[in-house]
Amino acid sequence: MSTPFEHTLRPCPRRERGGIAVIVALSALVLFGFAGLAIDLGRMYVSKTELQTAADACALAAAAELTCNAASGGTCPSSYLQNAEAAGIFAASRNRVEFQSQQISVNSGDVKFSTALAPNSSYLSRTNGASTQSRYVMCTARLTGLTPWFMALLGIGAQNIEATGVATLAPAYSMCPTAPIGICNKAGGYAAGEWITSNFTSNSADEDALSGSFRWVDYTPDTSGNQEIRDHLAGGAPVCGVKVGDKIRLPGTQQGAKSGYNTRFGIYPNNNAYNESSSPPDRTGYAYPNKNPGAGFSEINIGVSAYNDYLNRQAVGAPFNNSQYAGTGNVSGRTLLSSQHLSLGSDRRLVTAALINCSAGSEVVIEDMACVLMLNPMSNGANGTIYLEYRGLANTPGSPCRTGGLPGGPLASGPPVPTLVQ
Repeated sequence: MSTPFEHTLRPCPRRERGGIAVIVALSALVLFGFAGLAIDLGRMYVSKTELQTAADACALAAAAELTCNAASGGTCPSSYLQNAEAAGIFAASRNRVEFQSQQISVNSGDVKFSTALAPNSSYLSRTNGASTQSRYVMCTARLTGLTPWFMALLGIGAQNIEATGVATLAPAYSMCPTAPIGICNKAGGYAAGEWITSNFTSNSADEDALSGSFRWVDYTPDTSGNQEIRDHLAGGAPVCGVKVGDKIRLPGTQQGAKSGYNTRFGIYPNNNAYNESSSPPDRTGYAYPNKNPGAGFSEINIGVSAYNDYLNRQAVGAPFNNSQYAGTGNVSGRTLLSSQHLSLGSDRRLVTAALINCSAGSEVVIEDMACVLMLNPMSNGANGTIYLEYRGLANTPGSPCRTGGLPGGPLASGPPVPTLVQ
C-alpha cells in the first residue's frame, strides 16, 4: 500500500536531463571561449615574434652602415644615414608576418637614429634631424588592423602589433675579415692618413704577386686554393671565425687576384667572370692619386689623405674615370655608372686587414687588425703600384671599418660587428 508522500519523493528524469543539457551548453560555451581566446592570443604572439625578427634584421643591417667617423678626419655626408636606412628597410622586407602570409613593410620613419643608447623617444628619423654621427639605430616593424577570429564575437576590435629592435657596432670576439690583405707592421706604427704602398707583378698565367708594405694573406691555409684570394676579393668566398693570434699564410702569387681586386672599384673583366650582382662594388670607384678632379673637389696627390674626398665621392656615386686617375698605366674592364654605384654599392673599399710581421716567413700570426682604404685599382700590364690609406686600428671606437662575426663581451677587442643591444 502506498503512502500519501510516495509520489512526491519520486525523481523527475526529464527535468534532470534538461538541466544537464543547459550545464553542458554553458560549459561548452566557456570552453570554446577560452579556446578562441587562446587561438587569438597565440596568433598575436606569433605575429609579434615575426615582427621582432624583421625589426632585429632591420636594425642589424642598418647598424652595419654606421661606419662614417668624422672624428677620424672626414665629414659624414647626408647619404650616410640614407644608406643605413635603405639597408634596414631592405632587410626587413625579406621577412613575412601572419604565419608568413604577408610581407613586412618598414617605412623611412620606422628607422631612427641616435648618437647614444637612449629611450625610444630620443631617436630621430633621417628626415627629422638625425645626426650623421649616430651610432645606434632603432627599427620598428608594425602590423595594423589585425582582426581577431574569435574575440571579435565579444566585441574586441582590430589590434595593432609592433616590435622594436636597437643595434649598434660593437667589438667582435671573432671576425670575418673583409679583404685578404696583410699590412706589414713597422716600428712606431702607421699614422692615420698615411699611404701604404705595394708593387704587383703579373705573369702570363694570370698570377698576381705583391711585394712591399702589404701582401696577400690566406686566412684558411688548411683549405687553400689557387683562386681563394681572388674569390675573397670579389666577395664570393667570405672567411669567418678569425681571431687576433691566429696563424695565417702568405701565399705569394694568386691567380686572378687583379680581376677580383678591381670589382671593388666597379671595374669588371670583359670575360664576364664577375658582374655587379655577384661582386657588388663600392659606392664609388673613384681612384687616387687623381688629376682634373672636377668642380668642387680637390686634387689628391700621393701621400695626401683621400678619406674625406672619398666620402664625398661616395655620396654622389662617382665612378672610376681613367682620364681623372693619375696612376701609371691604364685600367681595363667594364665600368659602372654613378647610378649603379649608388644602387648596388656598399662600403667595399674600407676594409679590415691583418697587421703582420712580413719578415717572419710564409706563416705569420695576426698581431692586430687595421682599417685601410683601398685607393686605386690594379692597372694593366705585368707590373704596377697599388696604394692603401691607413685609417687606424679596426677596433678603435668610431673606426670607419666594420666586419661580420660574433660579437663579444666587455673584453672583446676585434673590429666592430653589428650587435643587438635592445
